[in-house]
Amino acid sequence: YCTIYVCGGLVVLASSLSDALTEIRRKIGNEKILTGPEDLYAYSLDASTEHKTPPSAVVRAYSEDDVRVVLEVANKRKVPVVPRGSGTSLTGASVPAVPNSILLDLSPMNGIEVCIEDGYVMAEAGATVLQVDQECRKYGFFFPPDPASSRIATIGGALAENAGGLRGAKFGVMKNWVLAMEVIVPGGKKIRIGEPVYKWRWGPDLLSLFIGSEGTLGVITRAWLKIHPLPEKVVRVLGLFDRIENAGKAISEIRRRGYVPMILELLDRETIEIVREVLGYDVPLGEAMVIADIDGPEEAVWRIVKEVRKAMEESGGETTASDDPEEMEQLYLARQGAYAAVTRAYPGVLLEDITVPLSKLMIALRELDKLRKEYGLRMPIFGHAGDGNLHPICFDPEDPEQVRKAREMFLKTGKLAIELGGAISGEHGIGISKKDLFLEEIKAVRGEGYIELVTRIKELLDPNGIMNPGKLWF
Repeated sequence: YCTIYVCGGLVVLASSLSDALTEIRRKIGNEKILTGPEDLYAYSLDASTEHKTPPSAVVRAYSEDDVRVVLEVANKRKVPVVPRGSGTSLTGASVPAVPNSILLDLSPMNGIEVCIEDGYVMAEAGATVLQVDQECRKYGFFFPPDPASSRIATIGGALAENAGGLRGAKFGVMKNWVLAMEVIVPGGKKIRIGEPVYKWRWGPDLLSLFIGSEGTLGVITRAWLKIHPLPEKVVRVLGLFDRIENAGKAISEIRRRGYVPMILELLDRETIEIVREVLGYDVPLGEAMVIADIDGPEEAVWRIVKEVRKAMEESGGETTASDDPEEMEQLYLARQGAYAAVTRAYPGVLLEDITVPLSKLMIALRELDKLRKEYGLRMPIFGHAGDGNLHPICFDPEDPEQVRKAREMFLKTGKLAIELGGAISGEHGIGISKKDLFLEEIKAVRGEGYIELVTRIKELLDPNGIMNPGKLWF
């Protein structure tokens, strides 16, 4: 038999994989299993574009029972399983890191049920974040987390990555909106964690154990999520600055005065220029741009808008504001098109998502500018400034020297975040891309005991190491 050694000491025999697929076919049907070369290539990619290890087979799960069968058989045969929603991971979390893996596609499981009376929405793992939000809006509510990929990002993937988004400045990330989840662990056992009520208290909080675990402990199949009433009024404020330091000062001043915008975004000149050049958007040009959305009762919103504009203007900005939907869309063009423009302009993008304390935002912006000049690479800076979350680095993958410089910048940017008391990832997760930086962060701020504790939890839930091997430090 052919033996392949993979991560964590797991040994996968080719015969084990074949036997596993035969048993899975018998139990759930051949039509749910894909093994064609085109299918396997498609599933070897995610939004990170760097990592291209194809799975040996893809199982499309249409029910909880399909998931249970895959994890029961794979655990028995010691075959790696990679859970996947729609493949929007920016760190390689949703593609195999090792050969001879089964990729478990949860996107067909997309049921949604809204319960307004009890204040929640139940969503299966394959429902997209946007679908959940749109369903809630039919009843005058919305689902606040909104990752940039929300049109295709799934609830299961967003929970596995603890995704955030534009509204994170006010509403936080996925973990802040979860009441309960159902998870299937290796061996096929189902665990119900939490309750679909706003108050419950028994035992340790296991929700936090699985949220952000990137599919390394089990598979989230459904979740009960909190919902929020739609605001009466939303007004968008745009500030244009002649120095990025002044934009950073305005952001700090807005928060210092006690205002928490629903959206608080920052773009530097490079980002604005790329959006103008690549997408042809007619957006105002400055050294930096700050966009803030203020929501709430109409009278209160206009009062806060006045104060937010004042904070921006006192920091050296020129401002405009609107509650007209078309004008609001126009004011948002630069931020809306930022990532699309950057990825279209550059064949290679290492998308950082460092987070720094707001008190250190100005320092971070200065240090990032120094890095940009030191390496001579374009590094547009944009992100969710309301929670100190900044993005990315660009390079040409055909130029080995640029690739080397980009990777060095990537590492130095992560180390900068750690030094400033922040984190290497605010919402994109660790996956494959940030494993080395993650270990540095753990050693710097969490201590060696953290690795030992989480490793023991992993060994308890996944003793054969089949769940998404090669991610985090597993």
